[in-house]
Amino acid sequence: MKKKMSCAVALALGVTLVGSLAGCGGGSPDNYSKYDKDGRLILTIWATDQYANADVRARFQGYLDKFNDTDEMKDLGVTLQFSPMSLLPSTLNTACLTGPQKMPDIVIWDRFSTPSNTNILLPLDDLIAEDEIDKNEFLSEAYDELTVEGVQYGLPLDADPWGIYLNMDAVNEYNEGKAEGDQIDPDNLNTWSALLDAGDKLTVRKGNSITRSGLNTTSADGQFFSFVFTGTGELINTKAGSDTYGDTVMQQNGMLKGGDGLSLRVYDSLAFFKELYRKNLCDTGHGGTDAFGNGLCAMTYGSIYFPQELSKYSLKNYKMLPYPARDRTYLQGETLPQVLDASATDQYDMQNGQVGGMLGGFGLAIPQPVNKAMRTNDWKKHVEKSWEVIKLWLMNDEMNELYFTENQSITCRTDFWDTNEFYTQNTGVIGDILPYLQNYKMRPSVAGYEIFESSVVRSEIQAMKEGNTVLKTYENIRVLGNEVLRLAQGRG
Repeated sequence: MKKKMSCAVALALGVTLVGSLAGCGGGSPDNYSKYDKDGRLILTIWATDQYANADVRARFQGYLDKFNDTDEMKDLGVTLQFSPMSLLPSTLNTACLTGPQKMPDIVIWDRFSTPSNTNILLPLDDLIAEDEIDKNEFLSEAYDELTVEGVQYGLPLDADPWGIYLNMDAVNEYNEGKAEGDQIDPDNLNTWSALLDAGDKLTVRKGNSITRSGLNTTSADGQFFSFVFTGTGELINTKAGSDTYGDTVMQQNGMLKGGDGLSLRVYDSLAFFKELYRKNLCDTGHGGTDAFGNGLCAMTYGSIYFPQELSKYSLKNYKMLPYPARDRTYLQGETLPQVLDASATDQYDMQNGQVGGMLGGFGLAIPQPVNKAMRTNDWKKHVEKSWEVIKLWLMNDEMNELYFTENQSITCRTDFWDTNEFYTQNTGVIGDILPYLQNYKMRPSVAGYEIFESSVVRSEIQAMKEGNTVLKTYENIRVLGNEVLRLAQGRG
């Protein structure tokens, strides 16, 4: 690790640093820095309200205590403290308008929020170049989620793939006494058709009631992007320079024209959801963690961190699966599915399907005051130290291993996956999902994505569940989605 004071920090900030930055000259009073009893500069980390959860908070604090006690952090003269903060990034925006005294030094940043908040994040390109950090060491989808118009606003921390959690006790119970051809193979639930079949088999009904749901369809609307991705499609055009960049990919009745593979894949994903709803696989009360943890739902959705939530339940025998590949098309009508070869290429020169899903996760970023006049020399001193901490945290192999073993999560440093025993010998959900992680895609990195997903896609899918046709749902998402996206991007 480089311990020298870097004048590249000064260049990145657009001025020559003065005062306590040795080698860059000058002097300045320190008007907001705080130090611990050992004289180490205290840097503050803000994290999302997810870290307010008692178990998550305790786990992260345990890591910070060990990190702060390392010789490397002592040599750096820094100690870290953190606070979970609700309503990020709006809380951070307010702090950055107020000035350094109210701001954190480092933020554990939800990467998909980057495009809408570049004014409050410090560009890191000069620092990355100065320290010769190779972006190819990181999972590219995660790294690129922190890139906006060619500018890098953070380094990726964790890879947080979402997947389908399968209750293996329920599978074993169903398979007992069944002929081999009728059993559920948990290692081959890799297509839409296989998932639908397993969900049907695992659903236990008593009269008109469902006593155990086979598949959580109650909250399936939040998983729609992942199913579009595993159909090798997408929902938003993210190709820079395209005339329709930032719009939905959907053409009016595009899937019916016989010439638009992307529109067809969105339509097919909606029609597959409609088929799941028709199958009646889920009681409306079985959409939460409790239902899965208590054995009332055999398959549900969760991130790589879901086991932390499940730790308080008796259920221990479960498996994590990637989202399955599209192998069904509804081009002939929403009630007329045709089964495809998921690995084949279709008439649009697109592969029919690929297992995977949507990648979540955080990055480490450095906030900056919105008002340039507030970017004082003391703040710049904090920036220099914050950057050194981020490098130590992510680029030092021992420190990287410390964080991810303490937090039981997946590093975005892909070199670790093949060399570190924590990953190569992992028999839990990390071991389940790691072979598929290169197939995962980041969330659409365009302004307006968040509101498009929450206010348009999810609400329209819920309306489809209540009775709207697939075609009406498709058209509503296309029209309303374009309105919301263009407004958020200043094109409305």
